Amino acid sequence: MTTIAGILATLAVSHLSGTLLGSLLTRFAFLGFGPKLKIARHTLRIGKALRAAFNQQPTTKNRTELQRWLKENDPQNELKLGDGIKID
Repeated sequence: MTTIAGILATLAVSHLSGTLLGSLLTRFAFLGFGPKLKIARHTLRIGKALRAAFNQQPTTKNRTELQRWLKENDPQNELKLGDGIKID
């Protein structure tokens, strides 16, 4: 019984430490892990919110606002938030 508990404990510790290490490497984009965003996170959140609003209600106002944000912050559509949206 002790052997099974030891195996399960080792498995749990191994899994959790691997997840923690992977999370840290991604969070700080260390050794090439994780995306390297050229815009700030709060700006990205605004773009995602605008895209969600457009997906929920594809009105002219929402499209115009999303196009304006894309033109200012992501003109090359690197974040893929402008897929299907024509940027004038």
